[in-house]
Amino acid sequence: MGTRSDSGGGAYTTPTEWKLWNQTKLSQSQFERLTAERLDAESKRLRDDVGTRVTSSRREVSQQFSTRIRDLQYWSTNLESKTSEVGTEIDALLQCQAQLQRMHHACGDPIAVVEQCLQLRERRSHVDRCLDEVQSSLHDELRTLRQGEMVLGRTAIEAAEQIRLLRSAKFQLDRDLADKSKASEIDSTTVGLADSVVGDGRTPRLLSDLVHSSQVNATVHFPWSTPGADLGGNDRNAGAITKANRQTTPTEWQSFTERNIQEASEQVHRSLQLRVTAMSVMQDIIRDTRSHANQVDQLFHDVIDRTRKALGALKSEHSAVCQQIQETEETASGLRAAIGAQDAPLGSAIQQLARRTARPNVEFCRDSVQNCLETRVDVVRTSLRQLQEKLSQAEASLRRLRQSKFDLEQEIAVKEATLRIDADHCMNALRRNMVLPQP
Repeated sequence: MGTRSDSGGGAYTTPTEWKLWNQTKLSQSQFERLTAERLDAESKRLRDDVGTRVTSSRREVSQQFSTRIRDLQYWSTNLESKTSEVGTEIDALLQCQAQLQRMHHACGDPIAVVEQCLQLRERRSHVDRCLDEVQSSLHDELRTLRQGEMVLGRTAIEAAEQIRLLRSAKFQLDRDLADKSKASEIDSTTVGLADSVVGDGRTPRLLSDLVHSSQVNATVHFPWSTPGADLGGNDRNAGAITKANRQTTPTEWQSFTERNIQEASEQVHRSLQLRVTAMSVMQDIIRDTRSHANQVDQLFHDVIDRTRKALGALKSEHSAVCQQIQETEETASGLRAAIGAQDAPLGSAIQQLARRTARPNVEFCRDSVQNCLETRVDVVRTSLRQLQEKLSQAEASLRRLRQSKFDLEQEIAVKEATLRIDADHCMNALRRNMVLPQP
């Protein structure tokens, strides 16, 4: 093709060149027009397809939002129910702990009473200071009270630890419930947002176009720190991951709440078992302490009655001995009088015998008078000897009676002291006012 000048004075084209030029321009124009038509058709189809897909995705998003909100509401309801259950159990266990502490404190009074009774009974003297059934029962009662006090203290400590575990589980439930309430609030308001542009007219392309990094919670706590970590209770809330680095999966999300609920259920179950055990312990202690107290009181009454009977017998014997002492003293006085009364007959007979020794010569003979006087002297002397023997026996009996009276007075004093200890001090002053442990 020849050259063509743009100026009026340039070279001319040939008809062939003119025709070829026009055909070329026409072909290019037709190609561009057909391309534009195809682009218009494709654009229309794309717009229709995009509208359909956007509408479908919007509907899918709405459905997923509804499902998600229902899931949040379901788990929130479960969390609220479990939180209420844990709170009720905490209140019940606190009441049980208060009962345990009251009973533990109440054991101090009967323990002090039993110890005082044992100390008072150590003051018994002589034969009354024996290891009788009351003494053995008091030691058994003291041992039972101390064992009960120890068991109550240990159970109260276990209750305090279980309350701590329940409060920890409730804290996890409250935090999980608060997170789900916030998430449900966010999703409920987000699902209603219409498709629009941001306030400055720009169409958002990235999440960072809408939410600044300072508005996102930096960390979130999960019961795992790395993928594949143990999801058991030992790694519970062991670590934290950054939202920007990793999000939880729905399985992890559900497992987190399930494990919170499971942990709370286990703690509630343990608390129920502990309360049952505590009530059984308190009932056993009340039964044992009352049984021992009644047994000891009955033994005290038996011992007091026996001591009173022995004291009564001793006092009766003491009165009889005193009466006998008086009679024996009168007998000794009568014997002394009788012995004194024999001095005159004996002296008279001896004097008569002495005078008759002065008879002269053959007149100094053993006649009947001499024999009678000698017999009289022997009779009087025999009577004196018998009277003196009886007087000695009476005086010896009197000494024994007085010793017996002294011994009886000592025994009476011992029995009276024992009665004061057992009846007045132990029973009336101490055990009558003793308050046994109550729930």
